[in-house]
Amino acid sequence: MADPVDKDPNYWVLSVDDDPFLRLGLENALGQTKDIEFSSASSKTEGMKLFVDMWNNSSEDAARKPSLVLLDQDLQDGEKGTDLLSDIVDFCGGTPQDAAKVCMLSASQRQRDWVKAFELGAIGWIDKAAVTDLDKFPSRLRDIIDNRQVEWEGSQAQYIMRVQQNRDQRPVLTPRMKQVLVETARQGDLKAAAAEIGIAYNTARATLGTVFEKLGTKNQASAVATAIHYDLISAEECLPVI
Repeated sequence: MADPVDKDPNYWVLSVDDDPFLRLGLENALGQTKDIEFSSASSKTEGMKLFVDMWNNSSEDAARKPSLVLLDQDLQDGEKGTDLLSDIVDFCGGTPQDAAKVCMLSASQRQRDWVKAFELGAIGWIDKAAVTDLDKFPSRLRDIIDNRQVEWEGSQAQYIMRVQQNRDQRPVLTPRMKQVLVETARQGDLKAAAAEIGIAYNTARATLGTVFEKLGTKNQASAVATAIHYDLISAEECLPVI
């Protein structure tokens, strides 16, 4: 084991990851640096507590605020790193610009995760599989913190850009239109949906017709699929009533 290093930190890094081997690897690599103070947590709750403690303890010296938070996307018990990212942004004032820098460090290749992290304000997404030499990782983290390196890979950036462009062109549905579309999908029948919402059948039918027109579709199934594509509703909302 290497001898302890006398710390004189300029950077404070927090990692939240349920992989004990990665946490140990990061601790060993960053522990040998003089200028990086490293902390780690294995769960969303523990990670948020550590972050809040670090933030509050920096009240007398703003430079001691967390310089960078590394978040795994898939945490214990189905928890998501992006949910923790959202909590961090809320704690810091509600806007990504006011929050600490957060970079995802995850093996997830789910494109929806990339988009959510980007929209919540993550400054990048590092693929765990690409981190093969932890000895070089401290230098990489310094570059990220000092804005010398962007951690969105080309394929990620291109996909996110396409999603943003699609959303700029997406149709607009009123809350009532979404309600009728979702409830019809859940009930499997327009009359049952109208009764559940508490409106007349003819009103529900006219509203659904307007939804079809706005989405450029001709039936309920394609309307639901199109609305989900444009992120106007979620698939979970449309699950059938059991």
